[in-house]
Amino acid sequence: MNMKGFARRVLALACATALAVSCNKDDASGSLSFAAPAVFVAAGERATVSYAASGVAASSLGVSGTPDGWEEPVLDVAARTITIKAPLGDTDADGKKVAESGTITLTGRAGERTAVTAKLFVARAATVAHADRSNCYLASQPGTHYTFDALHRPDGVQLATASVEIVWQSRTGLIEYLALEDGRVSFYVPEGTDDPLKEGNALIGAYDKRGDLLWSWHVWVADYDPEAPEGVVSTDGVTMMRRNLGALGAANGTSEDILASYGLYYQWGRKEPFIGPNTYQASQGASAAMYNGKSRRVYLTTEASDAKTGTQEYAVRHPLTFLTAEKDADWCAESGAVRWAQTKTVYDPCPAGWRVADPSAFAGWIIAEPLDGADAADRYADKFGWQLERNGVQALFIGAGYRLYLDGKINNIYDNLPVRNAAMDMQPWTGYYWTTEAASAGVASAFYFWFNKSDVPGSGVHNGEAMGRANGMPVRCVKE
Repeated sequence: MNMKGFARRVLALACATALAVSCNKDDASGSLSFAAPAVFVAAGERATVSYAASGVAASSLGVSGTPDGWEEPVLDVAARTITIKAPLGDTDADGKKVAESGTITLTGRAGERTAVTAKLFVARAATVAHADRSNCYLASQPGTHYTFDALHRPDGVQLATASVEIVWQSRTGLIEYLALEDGRVSFYVPEGTDDPLKEGNALIGAYDKRGDLLWSWHVWVADYDPEAPEGVVSTDGVTMMRRNLGALGAANGTSEDILASYGLYYQWGRKEPFIGPNTYQASQGASAAMYNGKSRRVYLTTEASDAKTGTQEYAVRHPLTFLTAEKDADWCAESGAVRWAQTKTVYDPCPAGWRVADPSAFAGWIIAEPLDGADAADRYADKFGWQLERNGVQALFIGAGYRLYLDGKINNIYDNLPVRNAAMDMQPWTGYYWTTEAASAGVASAFYFWFNKSDVPGSGVHNGEAMGRANGMPVRCVKE
């Protein structure tokens, strides 16, 4: 898409209007507002943004607050526009570093003593326009403007999208300036304070004119490129991501590494992700914190599946609801409902070009690490994952456990022994990954592995574990 076109496009959020402050009841009131609060401009490019003024003297209008190194904006009072130009280089004429982003302030007066202002966020930012439709979009570059289709499902079915909002995000300010712009979801990924990229996961919802949720998309903000050779593991004709869907890492050296590597959890056949636990060692673990677009906490709810709730339509419209069921039962009560399959379906949660793995992707993997030695129990007690191997190729599979079908709580502690307070004694862990195979009524096939501290050689890997479809488990995507 033409870069100048993107430069002229602005995000369509609610207008940022500063309230006029009147010093006495006889003083005039007025307002200023930009057509949108943000504009993204390519290096060296210009963008013209319109503004509205009410009750403000034209002769009093002025511009202040230009980001360091940017040219002074050109104010056209007659046309009610302001034109900005992004710096071409990284330093100005004096050799000083220019700002990548900042705020431009338009000021004016209504009457003698009432000052009014309007603020416009500007950023010198590249635009990444995702062309392919999917339920998940990767955002891996900080200080970048991203867009994707907001008017269609992945299968091309049209959506009557009137607005977009953040359903949940794993940290505040993960994505900024979310808007519906020319039929596309548009947002900005800011640079982090400590790290270049502020990583996390978010769910963006499409809403109709009545405010009803129509669809949602997972935005995976991570310093990860699954198209790069180091981002995948390839063996026996299968190319698999090296990390779980939604994971912010792929390591188990520390408790922070482990927690970052868990990724998201999915009920079998649903596209809606559920956030991971708030601790790496989860026994009936609670969810990590989630926030909406106003930085307020939002929470996962549970609801029993029945004829009304157990449908794909209900699941789509309630992405924060974990649908519970009885043991080895299905969250979906809808006969013949489309779910997951070896051919990617509209409810597949993976990015474009990727899909949920079928059982063959997990066939033949064995534990690559030595399980013998007196110190084996202690050596692997806190690893929460195995280095597995197939045909000489190794990859880490993290023991993230599952969300229990009964209540949605997360458990990655393994205990197949009679109840005797053994779970913490053994300090074991377990991992599950969904596959596309519907094993039988109510259950689906999963890839399963475990560590048993009291019998380390008895630890193992099992492909084809039957699990109730109402469980929430990680996904490892494979190349289509």
